[in-house]
Amino acid sequence: MNGDGAENAPSLLIGVPTNSPTGCRTRHRRDPRDAPLSERDIAALQFIGRGAEVAQYQLHEAVFGRVSEVVVSRFVHRAATRGLVVVSRWRGIGINRLRLTMRGRATLIAHGVDPLEIFVPHNPIADGHIEHHLWIVDVLTVLGRAKRKADILVPAWALERRFTPRPAAIPDVLASFAAPGSDSLLLAVEIDRGSESIASVFAPKLRELCSVLGAWAGGATSLIVVFTNGVRRREAIQTRVEKLPMQIVTELLPTVSGRAGLADFERTLTLP
Repeated sequence: MNGDGAENAPSLLIGVPTNSPTGCRTRHRRDPRDAPLSERDIAALQFIGRGAEVAQYQLHEAVFGRVSEVVVSRFVHRAATRGLVVVSRWRGIGINRLRLTMRGRATLIAHGVDPLEIFVPHNPIADGHIEHHLWIVDVLTVLGRAKRKADILVPAWALERRFTPRPAAIPDVLASFAAPGSDSLLLAVEIDRGSESIASVFAPKLRELCSVLGAWAGGATSLIVVFTNGVRRREAIQTRVEKLPMQIVTELLPTVSGRAGLADFERTLTLP
């Protein structure tokens, strides 16, 4: 035995090649972030990436369905621990806001997802815009699980990425329904926060949108649905758009957020 007692001491070395002078066997430690992902995990990451930033209740409704909230929270915790998503809170309280990371983006691409469909904001969406953004994702969630399936369902940020040059007007949500045996429908949804002048800004924007949709629709029926704040503003918009060359329906935005607001959108956007 050597004077330092090393001959019979248990080895504390990890990862030393088996042909090393010490004769220790290699031990491989698997990075837990590299564990296989289920199909539902990929679908959840894909929903987050397409939405740029989504609320956890939206993820639950769109991907997880009738499972308990605990199941969704466990997924979010695992995804965050693996560096696939970033979680923040709306104004420090309330709902979880989820964004994809670059590692999450790379994971989706490795699973065959089109990079053009993935959005990775570097920072959370500003408080002044997040409510509008989440309303858009609410609409995407409702239309995405409708009985009449959309063959195209894209938000404004995806349309902006795909069109060069940018069209004169882009809707907050564009959906196309072309199922066999039913009339084709091109649906545009606009979320009006009430901050723009109807006469000088919003109504001209809708006029431009009519022109753009008419060019995109081909022989399909086109419809614009506008959600806005307050009965008086809704009536003022409806009066302004009556003479436009396309059917425009004006509805009230939900007065509550979360699942209750999602249910309000669902009642309004029920398609025949």
